[in-house]
Amino acid sequence: MSYTIIIVIVILLLMTMIIFFLLKKEIKDINNNSRIYFARKAQEYTDQIKRKEKEEINENDSSEEKEKNEKEDKEIENNSSSIVYLEKKANYEIDGLLMMMKQIDNKFNIDCEEIIKLFLRDYVKQDNEQLDKYNSLKEMKDYIDKIGILNIITSEDDQLINKIIRDLSLINEDVFNEYYLVQEDFQIEEFCNFLEYEMGKCDPTIYIYVGDKDVNYDKFDKRIKTIYSKDIYKGLKIIYLNKLYDFSLS
Repeated sequence: MSYTIIIVIVILLLMTMIIFFLLKKEIKDINNNSRIYFARKAQEYTDQIKRKEKEEINENDSSEEKEKNEKEDKEIENNSSSIVYLEKKANYEIDGLLMMMKQIDNKFNIDCEEIIKLFLRDYVKQDNEQLDKYNSLKEMKDYIDKIGILNIITSEDDQLINKIIRDLSLINEDVFNEYYLVQEDFQIEEFCNFLEYEMGKCDPTIYIYVGDKDVNYDKFDKRIKTIYSKDIYKGLKIIYLNKLYDFSLS
């Protein structure tokens, strides 16, 4: 039995050595082929550079000679990757993009700080009644969040639901009655949607969206909240009382 095990081990070792040398030979062949391939590509690239230089020097060559060179260029482009052509095309595209961006910068040159100052002066008004309503709506939302909307939805305790309705109406009965103008009965999901919508209509926060992470306009007013938006290229967007004022290029 022990001789059989030894023979098996010897055979495995021999097979391992054979596979190792076969792989080593394969890797060597791949490396040689790779060097040949890249050497050929490098030579093609060099030939194209020389040909381009020759064309620039011999601008006054006969039309027959030019046609011959163009034919040779086309054959090379068909048989191999034209590195020079791709580089030139990329340069043209980049130059065109930079020119377009420069034109945009020149035409879309606005003073964001001046816009904010004018907006604060002409559009932002202090409305105490509106602010009181917002605070009531927020208090209702905080109350629901404290209990947990999932707990309310899954609850089968009528007394708990009645208590929630009673507590919400005590926070602000007028606001709570507004909900019943559009809904016949109390549904917590619909009521939360109602709160979100109404809060947006009287939210005193001035949301300013900008395209630069390093820009912040909070210093202009305590009600301003600056928010970065990757969709804005230049300028800014202002959302105030659920209205959008767009001074941006997106």
